[in-house]
Amino acid sequence: MTGLLSVIFSDFLCQPIVGHDIGAKAGINLATLTDSDGNLKLGFHAGGFAEFTISDRIAIQPELLYSTQGVSFSVRRVDFDFNLNYINLPVLLKINIAEGLKAEVGTQVGFLLSSEFEAEESGQSASISLKKGTKSIDVSAVVGLSYTFAEKFVVGARYNLGFTKVYDNAKVAELLGDDIMGDSKSKNDVIQINLGYKF
Repeated sequence: MTGLLSVIFSDFLCQPIVGHDIGAKAGINLATLTDSDGNLKLGFHAGGFAEFTISDRIAIQPELLYSTQGVSFSVRRVDFDFNLNYINLPVLLKINIAEGLKAEVGTQVGFLLSSEFEAEESGQSASISLKKGTKSIDVSAVVGLSYTFAEKFVVGARYNLGFTKVYDNAKVAELLGDDIMGDSKSKNDVIQINLGYKF
């Protein structure tokens, strides 16, 4: 799929650009990991975007976003948070399907900033860095919708599904001194809702 999208984007990038907009956006994340029984973890994302119009119906939109992700779960009355912070670089093909309404599809590369595992029981908490056991690069597929209103404002909803494993099972178990994370092939699984503004 990533290869096909690369070919599509390469073809469109060769087309002349007839207009562009730049802007900023921010919103919430509802994050979890695939292959996990954990709960959705509330986070946020914020950053900038540039929209390059190819035709009346087609645009390409690269973005630069800071994003907090991960998963929350409980085991034996202990609450755990696996906190993942990324710089994400999505590149989206946007297709105009109605006045102001656009479908989005693309890929995203994420660069890990931090990975922390936190445990809390009876008001007492402790945390440990799992960065050495977490993959430094994350690749995801992206699909979504966006709607432009009042000319400058954009509201959007998006789903990101990871292609790559988030962590190395053996390294994480060694860092934690426990296999509580399990023998997993978990990937990032994130719903995003945001509001943007075109300058």
